[in-house]
Amino acid sequence: MKHRWFPVFALTVIAWSLSGCGDGDSVAPEPTFDNPSTLRVVNRLAGPVLFVYAKPCGTQDWGGDLFRSNDPIEGTLQPGNSKDFTVEAGCYDLQAVHLETTEPGPLIEKFSFNQAASPVTPIIWTLEEESADPT
Repeated sequence: MKHRWFPVFALTVIAWSLSGCGDGDSVAPEPTFDNPSTLRVVNRLAGPVLFVYAKPCGTQDWGGDLFRSNDPIEGTLQPGNSKDFTVEAGCYDLQAVHLETTEPGPLIEKFSFNQAASPVTPIIWTLEEESADPT
């Protein structure tokens, strides 16, 4: 009975130590999924992809950037590379925002709609330059 204070003390120390973790610029933790699938984005563009967004089909809110990183290197997809993101299985509309070239310049958006992801079949979205109209 003389050690009843120990559990309260231990919980206080743990809570105090966790309160110092991270900072105001930290990103949210990776969400967990009941029925996970994969979205693979392949960059075959001349410039890096800066942002990737997904929203359930038929909804309006794009939500947060799937890179979930404040790091300028980890938070981009350079030309010739690919990146896998874990998503809940379902139907998605996709948006990518990229630079035209590797030099700073205008931001360009690409969209893909009604893409189905299942635990067995991932979404593979290859971003390529628009082909010139031959006419």
